[in-house]
Amino acid sequence: MFSEKNLINCNNSFRKLINSCLDENIISIDTEFVRNKTFYPKLCLLQIGTSTGSYAIDPNKISNLPLLKKILRNKNILKIFHSPRQDIEIFFNLFGSLPNNIFDTQIAYSFISQEYQISYEKIVLNILKIKLDKTFQYYDWTLRPINDNQLNYALNDVYYLRKIYFKLEQKLKSQNRFDWALEESKIYLNKKLYLNSPENYWKNIYPSKTKNLNLFKLKKILEWREEKCISLNISRKLVFSDKDLVTLIKNPNNLNSLSIKYKLEKKDLIVIDKILSNNSDTLLEKKSNLLKSDFELLIILKIILKLISNELNISPNLIATTSDLEKLNFKNNKHSRLFKSWRNEVFGNKIKKFFNNELKIISKENNFFLEKN
Repeated sequence: MFSEKNLINCNNSFRKLINSCLDENIISIDTEFVRNKTFYPKLCLLQIGTSTGSYAIDPNKISNLPLLKKILRNKNILKIFHSPRQDIEIFFNLFGSLPNNIFDTQIAYSFISQEYQISYEKIVLNILKIKLDKTFQYYDWTLRPINDNQLNYALNDVYYLRKIYFKLEQKLKSQNRFDWALEESKIYLNKKLYLNSPENYWKNIYPSKTKNLNLFKLKKILEWREEKCISLNISRKLVFSDKDLVTLIKNPNNLNSLSIKYKLEKKDLIVIDKILSNNSDTLLEKKSNLLKSDFELLIILKIILKLISNELNISPNLIATTSDLEKLNFKNNKHSRLFKSWRNEVFGNKIKKFFNNELKIISKENNFFLEKN
């Protein structure tokens, strides 16, 4: 389907592609990268889909890659991605800026389906009825040369991505939800997602794994690991995995065996030993249990959420997470996203009416519905 003419591997060809893209209203973008051994993802291939064709750019063969910013930053060109967090992380690391005007097909699909975080393979199957060949899903894209099968695999992503976008656009606009998908896609345009903060990494550790852990030691030892990974651009799992760090905090006597496993230097052992020897007895605060009244409220909110999700055919997880519901405060809602924009229209406003006795839950033919009181 694609051939060598679709592979861009010189500055002149890339410049011509960028100039032609500036005349486009919509382009699809994808990347192939590796990060098995590095802290930062390494860009191996950049794919761009336009109205005239699909192209793969070999970043190892060109020196004018920053020209891509002309497209990414252009507010008049809609950039189509599927689950773009890692793609945008790559661009942010390369250029120090975020794109403008993006559309995420993964988010968009949740506005017309109750399925959440759908994979690219599945969305292609559901919308286009095409089964993708995933032979090269875990391929090492640092390897060269790129053969025709690999090129086809990479370019199919942006080729079908455009087709998916136009199908989604039609469905979303017919239900007046296109602007909702555009707005929700902006969640990836937050610099905080891509700025690494070593002192705050401890918050990423799953709560159930941190029960009765010393908070000071958890924070400091993870901060040391993050700083080392960032400075040397080494994968976390190669320096010290989260799992082993938690184990070490619980059982400091494991330091010697773990130091051998990870080949730690003497200076690292000194730092870790100093952290583990600290006498601070501050334990990580456990998530407080919900009061019975709060638990009952949460159940009611989840029922209403499910009813609205069923009625509108929108993923309940997209509308509200359990955390959103637990944090709900009817006396002060200005910080809750449930009472802003499209979420307020489909959910926030309705739960206000329900608790003001303006709406009620009724049963018809073994189904439940929200109805005016």
